[in-house]
Amino acid sequence: MHTETVSIIYGSTVFGTVALEQLDPATGDTWQSCILSDSVSVGAAVVSPVGIAYFSGSFMGDALAFCDGSQLAGLGGAFTVNHFVMAWNLNTGQPLWSRNLDLDFPDILEPAALAVDPEGNLWYSAMEFSQGHIVRVDFFGEDVEVRTIDGIRRFGTISFDPWGGLYVSGSCENGTLTFGGQDFPVASAEGYNMFVLRYRPDGTAGFAEFGTDVTFTDPTVVATSDGHAYLAGQLHLDGEVWPGLQFEGMDWGSDVFIAMLDSTGQFHWGRETHSSGGGITGDIERAQGPCIAVDAGHNVYFTGVTRGSVEWTTGVVSGGPVITDRRLTVVAFDPDGSPQWAASSGPSTWFVTGQSITASAEADAVHFVSHVSGELTFGPFTVNSDSVQAAVFGRISVLSMGLGDTLAQGAMQVWPNPAANMLYAELDGTTVVTAELLNSAGQRVRIITLAPGRNSIDVAALSAGLYLLRTARGDAVRVVVE
Repeated sequence: MHTETVSIIYGSTVFGTVALEQLDPATGDTWQSCILSDSVSVGAAVVSPVGIAYFSGSFMGDALAFCDGSQLAGLGGAFTVNHFVMAWNLNTGQPLWSRNLDLDFPDILEPAALAVDPEGNLWYSAMEFSQGHIVRVDFFGEDVEVRTIDGIRRFGTISFDPWGGLYVSGSCENGTLTFGGQDFPVASAEGYNMFVLRYRPDGTAGFAEFGTDVTFTDPTVVATSDGHAYLAGQLHLDGEVWPGLQFEGMDWGSDVFIAMLDSTGQFHWGRETHSSGGGITGDIERAQGPCIAVDAGHNVYFTGVTRGSVEWTTGVVSGGPVITDRRLTVVAFDPDGSPQWAASSGPSTWFVTGQSITASAEADAVHFVSHVSGELTFGPFTVNSDSVQAAVFGRISVLSMGLGDTLAQGAMQVWPNPAANMLYAELDGTTVVTAELLNSAGQRVRIITLAPGRNSIDVAALSAGLYLLRTARGDAVRVVVE
């Protein structure tokens, strides 16, 4: 779901023609599309296991027009903002139903967050002033269950675990947050708070935890297949921002946090960035939409935009050397919170913002979305050379970046790592094997024959970056070329 043309900017929201597209996850080719017009703004999207895609957003004017000729009537005048949810059948390419949420929630403030539960049902959020609703609909889009949260100011995301436990993130002010039959007191020195909560499968309250902030933000929460969750958002303060998690806070203009918590609300770890080498070297912003995604192995992926460079841990750096350059970045963490790799674009010509990320379209890849103005290069790919604004979709092979379940290590030793000129690979056994060197985009850059014992590999001509040395028998080692 992305904006095709811009007709009006109302406040900070861009309205125009919007394209719903189903893409080939391996190539990015468009399989089918549906155009929404005329003054439409994108919101959220989610796909059910049976191929029903759900979208949310907002529109202005008399009606929202769909690709099949149908229309959804608006309320109010030409500059009244209405909020919609719709279903699109990917198997037939036809819209199934659409809803103007302002009819049922006249004070709704923002586009709905969306999630599909383990039974395949759609749930959407409806944020009114100081009160939020999470609503389940049936196959025809009719409301069948409403859960209300009192005392909140913004929704972030909603996400189900496999047993029907529902995680919700967002922000609230001091006072009392009430959901699932329980009251939770909220108090902080700043008066602004982030929250993450969990409904039990029966709809009763599980827990609510709060983090300190300086404004009302919309953190991202994503449940894992073992019932726990990851949480991420913008980091504005230092100290114990979340219970039991200490952060150093911003080195410069902005920073982000990524944390893991279990189904009882206990935080296990939290991560942030630091300047890469002394002094101020840069900062980072999260994607504007959901900024993290989780794969089946519970690895978590983050996307955002850097100015200059920031370091997640020794050797894992996002961004580049020029502090004024803006670069799109994707970062991978293992389930223990250890940063595994970071892939960053070249500097944007004008600007670039991260939009969203998913790890559910393919088993061995993550897909990201960004908004760019001007040319952008990511790995071997350069897009948008005509310098107009554009939505950019990308794919990174997780297997080639070293987080695939089939990777094996230990039978082949590689040094030095990082390497600048010569790389040495020590192979055990008695048989000659074929190996390939893959770049960060998963493309083969060299085929190598390795004999038992020590082998020399000249890497002086390779571009700096992260590579995977993989043998035909299954050995795989990540290599950094400087």
